[in-house]
Amino acid sequence: MEQHHPTLRRVAAGTLAAVMLVGCAGVTAFAAEDDAFTLGIYSTTDMHGKCYDLNPIDGKEVKNSYLKVATAMKEERAAMDGTILIDNGDIIQGSSIISYNMNMEGGVDNPMAICLRYIGYDAFIPGNHEFNFDMETQQIFYDMLADTTDKYPGTPVSALCANYINIETQEPNLTPYKVMTFDVGGKEFKVGILGFENVNVPNWDLPTHYEGSDFVHKDNTDRTYAYEWVNYWQKALREDEGCDFVIVSCHSGEDSGLVGAGDGDAVDTGKTDFSPENQVRHMVENTTGIDMVIAGHNHTVGVTEMKNADGQTVPCVNGGTSTLTKTVVTIAADGTFTIGQSENLDLNAYENDAGLKELMQPYYDRTLPFITEQIGTLSGDWDDETDLFHVQSDTMNLVHEAQLWATGAQLSLASPVANKDFCIGQLLGDAETAPISLKDCYSFYKYDNNLIYMIQMTGKQIKDWLEDCTKDFTVEADGTITGGGFGTDQLYGMDYDIYMGNPEGSRVVNLTYQGQPVTDDQTFTVALNSYRLSANAAGDEFGWYATTGITMGTDAVLWDGSVSEEFGSIGGSVTLVIAEYIKAMTAEGKDITPPEAKSHWTLNAGASESTEVADTITRQDFVEKLYTAIVGDASVEVSPAAFIDVTDSYAADWAADQGIISGDGTGKFLPDQAITREQAAIMLMNAATALEKGPTGAWAVQIPYTDAASISGWAADGVMWNVIAQYITVGEDNAFNPQGTITSTEADAMIAALTAVEAAA
Repeated sequence: MEQHHPTLRRVAAGTLAAVMLVGCAGVTAFAAEDDAFTLGIYSTTDMHGKCYDLNPIDGKEVKNSYLKVATAMKEERAAMDGTILIDNGDIIQGSSIISYNMNMEGGVDNPMAICLRYIGYDAFIPGNHEFNFDMETQQIFYDMLADTTDKYPGTPVSALCANYINIETQEPNLTPYKVMTFDVGGKEFKVGILGFENVNVPNWDLPTHYEGSDFVHKDNTDRTYAYEWVNYWQKALREDEGCDFVIVSCHSGEDSGLVGAGDGDAVDTGKTDFSPENQVRHMVENTTGIDMVIAGHNHTVGVTEMKNADGQTVPCVNGGTSTLTKTVVTIAADGTFTIGQSENLDLNAYENDAGLKELMQPYYDRTLPFITEQIGTLSGDWDDETDLFHVQSDTMNLVHEAQLWATGAQLSLASPVANKDFCIGQLLGDAETAPISLKDCYSFYKYDNNLIYMIQMTGKQIKDWLEDCTKDFTVEADGTITGGGFGTDQLYGMDYDIYMGNPEGSRVVNLTYQGQPVTDDQTFTVALNSYRLSANAAGDEFGWYATTGITMGTDAVLWDGSVSEEFGSIGGSVTLVIAEYIKAMTAEGKDITPPEAKSHWTLNAGASESTEVADTITRQDFVEKLYTAIVGDASVEVSPAAFIDVTDSYAADWAADQGIISGDGTGKFLPDQAITREQAAIMLMNAATALEKGPTGAWAVQIPYTDAASISGWAADGVMWNVIAQYITVGEDNAFNPQGTITSTEADAMIAALTAVEAAA
């Protein structure tokens, strides 16, 4: 077994007047009655298309596939009086076999549906990757799960999701829950299974894939599972259905600090505040009435014990892409129950199920020639660079060249999504030439659910986008740069340099196009993938929408590869588009050689010597200027140490006392960050209020700026007040430029306007 945990015994609330519980690590004393019923609860999560015994990409054995689950469950069912088997989502994306079926066969006769039916799953909860595909293709999968004829092997599987909500009717699009009944000594014991999808699907997938729907009820403004449970499903399951035991299966991670971006392994961000993406602990700690939770999405194997709002222990299991979770519930004849030890069964310990392997063989046989057929010939002096996030590389240049070829765009944005420590040069080895196939394309662009698009962006939007990406990097004490992830894009077609030693907002310098400096109002066509366009005001984990205001359906979207004449037949998949580019080069009689880079970029640990950057002021500088202008030489008392990252700053302590600044909500002021125009607007409004020159009573005005949509919600009042007070000027284009930085001279002018102008709303 991969992981073991101390035994937990709990008696259902309200079902037993008095009982002695003995539970501790090591020996557990518990005397079950002779007629006690053992219920085994099992789950998998994030299996990502593992329906085969060999991986067509590398020919290696797959040690944790559904073939193993089938064998394990036959053994477990023989040992239990009753079983429940749940899959927690993310299965129709992630392997070459399911990719071939979804992209080339339209998901018809979906192999993953056959796996679930054959194994005998009782319930399936959709994961975010189920929404990578259009609604018609999704429906094919759900129809297969539900089919009651003999068309498909196995038995029907219930697809459950309580928070996939039709916006107009406010009703779930799928069945929200399922109640399973077990005969225990002639009495019914009811187990409710409730499914929750990840509420952040709008961060990752196209609106057309969930058209007319959202992933919470409209009154759930904080987008929490806790609200959904308390206000919609607790009464339904506990009172209306009379469930004795409730399982909530969430396609969400345990803790807010683990972020998976919908793809790949989870990264611990160190955050402790609430995160919609991973909120299982938040749900448990703020509710009662849930007996057990199944988590997922973050690809983290384990069993976690959590305390609910009444202080009761609730086990949370997570199969983490590779294990089968097992929890045994022992039910006495009087209806009381105890929850036994939860564990993760190592699927590698089981043989492949021969029957399921036979069913999957045709899928493997169709996929293998498709991905292994030679589509081109590599030659030339390819670099051996595998640090793709921090250094410009031939590997990423080829990705960009393919995106430009497909779209005809001027620029390309893409993040490295190659296999770890891989580069194209490895395919050559010591040979002068080497074949390249689709499986090799998967090695350097593994997410074929990314679809190719072209949009229009301004010079300012491009710079802001790159500035936002720099926040993913960290300069270590020895000067090395670490970090980078799914949202860390590189730009191709423009030259630029990143200096991490500069203040945030001023790190991207020397941005030029064809040798000329890029201006804010210049427009460019840009190739990028669909994930960058799925964000919106309600879901913007990576800040793409905040940076540009561009989302699917806006006029800035110029071309959609998924429905284009050229690439619609392959769904617009970036991975498959790269393969088509290689095929086109081959058809022209060309080898695939290292691209002659159309642009160059660098990532530097230190600061630049730019005069413009040097004149950009920080948040601390701005507060110091406010203090000097308002307080001057006057003597005022302040509360010391307002922020944990500010020492010996009378000005910052004074500004905090006056309500001018409040920091980032975690006790930090971030003094060395370049102040943005919208941050300055809030500080100026608060300073005006402290001087009794600010807004009073009920007030609001229309924001007339052309880029109003890109103003952060927390800054709206400050920008509205600026419409009245006009401390911060705008140009002829009437754009406020909320995330833009300001110079020392501009700051002096703003503060002079504050101290000179009387205003009242």
